[in-house]
Amino acid sequence: MRSKFDSLTLGLILGIAAPVLTMLIVYLLKFNLYKVDELLDYLVAKQVFTKIVSLCVIPNLLLFFIFIRKNNLYSARGVLMATILFAAFVFITKFIL
Repeated sequence: MRSKFDSLTLGLILGIAAPVLTMLIVYLLKFNLYKVDELLDYLVAKQVFTKIVSLCVIPNLLLFFIFIRKNNLYSARGVLMATILFAAFVFITKFIL
């Protein structure tokens, strides 16, 4: 019987929310002197924007393994799907910016 936490939608939402929350925490701890638009311009100018986005996806690894360990495979798939979306975003952004 499937758990109520075993949902592709839940995994996708958490897989998107975790990196965004990580980015927010990094912003508040390290870059709070900048406005958001100034920070984005700065990160793009220094060519580290895609690197920071890539590092912010690391918490998805923890989520993925938690879902696998709890046998919530659909949620793990959602996290994996969100990670692939972030990877596509990084790949596209790397060649556009």
